[in-house]
Amino acid sequence: MSTMTTSAPSSSSSRPHHHHVVLFYQYFLPSSNHLLSSATLNYFRQNSSFYLPLLQQHQSTLCHNMKGRILLSTEGINGTLSCSTEMELKEYIDRMERFDLIRELGMPPPPPSADDVVETPNEGNGHLFANIDWKTSTNNNNNNKSSSPSAVVVDPFPDLKIQIVKEIVNTGGAIHVDEIPFDTGKEISAEEFHAILLDATQQQKKHHSYNTNIDDVDSTTTNANEDNEGHPLKKKQRVDTTLEQTKKEVVLIDVRNTFEHAIGHFIHPTTTTFSSSRVPTLDNTTGTLPTPAINPNTVTFSHFDSTFCSQNSESLKDKKVLMYCTGGIRCIKASAMLKQRGVEDVSHLSGGIHRYLERYGKDGFYKGKVFVFDQRVALDADSMLVVRKEEEEDGGGAVGETSGGRQQDQKDDDDVVGKCIECNIPYDEISGANLCSVCRDLILICPSCRDTLHEFHCERHQRWKDAYFTFLERFTAEELEKQKEGLQSLHDSLYLPAKKHKNVRKTLRKQMEKIDARVNDIKEGNAAVEQNAKRRCRTCFESDDICDGRCWGFWKHTQSPHHGQGNGNTLVPILEVKVGDRVTIGPNWNEIRLGSRGGSQQDPIRLGTVVNIKSWASGGDELDCVAVKWDKPLDCGRRRNTSGTEEQQSEIYRWGVVARNGQRMYDVRKMVTGDGDSSAK
Repeated sequence: MSTMTTSAPSSSSSRPHHHHVVLFYQYFLPSSNHLLSSATLNYFRQNSSFYLPLLQQHQSTLCHNMKGRILLSTEGINGTLSCSTEMELKEYIDRMERFDLIRELGMPPPPPSADDVVETPNEGNGHLFANIDWKTSTNNNNNNKSSSPSAVVVDPFPDLKIQIVKEIVNTGGAIHVDEIPFDTGKEISAEEFHAILLDATQQQKKHHSYNTNIDDVDSTTTNANEDNEGHPLKKKQRVDTTLEQTKKEVVLIDVRNTFEHAIGHFIHPTTTTFSSSRVPTLDNTTGTLPTPAINPNTVTFSHFDSTFCSQNSESLKDKKVLMYCTGGIRCIKASAMLKQRGVEDVSHLSGGIHRYLERYGKDGFYKGKVFVFDQRVALDADSMLVVRKEEEEDGGGAVGETSGGRQQDQKDDDDVVGKCIECNIPYDEISGANLCSVCRDLILICPSCRDTLHEFHCERHQRWKDAYFTFLERFTAEELEKQKEGLQSLHDSLYLPAKKHKNVRKTLRKQMEKIDARVNDIKEGNAAVEQNAKRRCRTCFESDDICDGRCWGFWKHTQSPHHGQGNGNTLVPILEVKVGDRVTIGPNWNEIRLGSRGGSQQDPIRLGTVVNIKSWASGGDELDCVAVKWDKPLDCGRRRNTSGTEEQQSEIYRWGVVARNGQRMYDVRKMVTGDGDSSAK
């Protein structure tokens, strides 16, 4: 995997903010793109080692003054970009639509052997990016309730990252791109998707109405309820003579991850096959609670086939399955996974939630917010609405009440579908500071509950909450022994059979070993109990006076008051470092996260070489971390790649990451020789 990072210029009041965002993807398939020939696609794949780095450079050039994330692969492209003006965005889209592989990037050198010669395709048949569905939105202050009108608009992304990957949506190889034309489900528009849900809702109401009437009817009523011989009809017979033939049950599946589903999802009252703890308000028409779309309970999409499809495909074979995700890309492969397991009637929402909300906003079947993987975090449904705005501009007035059943004068609080994991009150503010101690999944926890806890646990790990903690310094030996008993109980009773839960059981055993080591240190006097220990960041392990937990990814923009504009604070420049510099343990080396500092006779000073410089945890406006390949492997319990390139064998360390107090954090420092040179010889 290759990554190209372009750092953004330093924050400046004169630099225009990025108000325009575009979401896009494309699987490279001639079946869905008539401007891409099979011959050109095959040529591209056979020469991918030549073309992919050139495509990476081409995107870097094309995205001048843009920020965002782009994934490139032989199977396609997947990206989200931001820019300052509509003109910049239009220019990017126009150039992408005109792109032709051979004309823009040329051809690789001829192979050394005549047997390896591949027929060269013609120019004009290599429009890899033609017919992309470009989904645009805006970046403003009003996406989150916490934003005030005077709040500084933060760019969605800190920089531009372009990665070469195996898959643009990771399935662990479960679905090959060539299987998509044959196995993917039917792609349906927002209007079709809405109509199916509306019809299912009406059928549910009709059944409820007839069942209510039947319960009020006495068996000696009118002739309409009697057979030809004057005998009263049974309830079921009377329903069958009145209702239409029962339609196939509609099952609605949210293909996104659990934390995305938690703050917003589609609902309809007929999805009763599966249960969910996320329940919206009472439907006064039917007297029942409308059921949220099925949550597959995945942390990453790569688990969708092994955890959800494998367990539920049999029960879905006689159902009408509807799937959705944010922009549509995950559903392409998710629907193929189900169809390959024998589920025939599978459809997915074209353009995902994004296109649906452009058409219906809050008046449709989607309730809550939409999580987006950038600094905006989550968008309100109406912030994406296009149709109503166009109707108002045309003088048609705003849409009042639609078939979805929501009136415009409803309060915003009614749209909060998320719940605090601890107290269950309505809450939908996602923060990078709130991570599960076990799996590091994002969770919802209200400020009141957060203040009472040192560590948090997601819904999947609620049974672990009294026994599994990342930071053990505040517990006595007796408390730790009790935790171990709880972990042992989970290991021996809950996660069986052992083969099916191999990884979970390994995690439990590893934690028990960690507890044993800590208890031993306490008993031997090598460690002291810190009952008043401060809460620590689950990502960098620093105490909360140094890090508030938002030191990674796009959250990093809000990590420190020293980030951003107009705060009157001046950051100390990052110390100079370059690839090839020799480094050793630095002043901010965290032994809890990184292991012992060493330096003893048995464990001499540690030396390594900088092999890359990048942005800490994929975020920030600066290159503030280094990849170090140590001369000798460190023993801190972390898995390492001992093969591949130097960077693949390296470990990542902070090099100037800004703490909450404005301090620059350095896990390592340069080794300077007598002549002042720190480079590897």
